[in-house]
Amino acid sequence: MEYKDYSDVTVIIPVKNEPMIEEVLKDIINKLKNCKVIIVYNGNINIKNNHKNLMQLKQNSNGKGMACVEASKYVKTNIMCFIDGDKTYEVNDLKKLVELVRNDADLAIGDRQITKLDKKVMPDYVKIGNLILTYIERILYKLDIRDSQTGIRVIKTKVFKKLNINEKEFGIESEMNIKAKKMNLKIVEIPVSYYQRSDNARHSKPIGGFKLLWINLKYLFK
Repeated sequence: MEYKDYSDVTVIIPVKNEPMIEEVLKDIINKLKNCKVIIVYNGNINIKNNHKNLMQLKQNSNGKGMACVEASKYVKTNIMCFIDGDKTYEVNDLKKLVELVRNDADLAIGDRQITKLDKKVMPDYVKIGNLILTYIERILYKLDIRDSQTGIRVIKTKVFKKLNINEKEFGIESEMNIKAKKMNLKIVEIPVSYYQRSDNARHSKPIGGFKLLWINLKYLFK
C-alpha cells in the first residue's frame, strides 16, 4: 500500500552552502505530499520558492549533528527524516524508509551498497573508512547493518528525542546507531541508491575518519 499523505512526516535537511538544495526540496515536496520540511543551514542559502510547510532555520552552532538536534526541536510530527541536501540520495528511497517506520521500525536507514559504488561516486579511501567503521559497529555493538554512516535515515520522533544526541558533527550517525541498539530498538536497513555529487565538493578528509573511529569506541564505556 502506497501512502499519498505524509502529514505525519518532517524532513530535516542540514546544509552548508549547498547549491543543489532547491532541487532536493522540490523533489521532496512533490513526492512526500503534505510533509513538513526544515532546512537548517550554516552559511548561505538561496531558496527562491517558499512553501507553506517549509521552515528555514539559521544554525546557531557548527556541525551536522548540532544542526539536526536544533531542527528536531521544531518537529511536531510522529516521524522525522534526515537526508543530505546534495542530491546524492533518492527521495523515493526516503519514502520506503518512512513506510518501514510506519510499520513498527524505530529507526530505518539506507544501505548505499558501498562496495558497488564507482570511484567517482565514492573514492576508495572513503569506502575503506566507511567499511571499517561499519565493521566496528557490527563487532562491538552487534549491529546488523552494512552502512553505518549513511545520511538517509528515518526515525520515530519520540525515539530520536530519547537518544539525547550529543555529537556535534558527522558522528551523529554512529551515535544514533549505537544508542538505538543499546536501547534494544528495532533498526531496519534496506538498499538505497547513491549518486555522485553534481558539484566539485570534496569528501571528508582522512582525519575525519579517525574522529569517527574514536566516537565508535567511546560508547563502549557509556
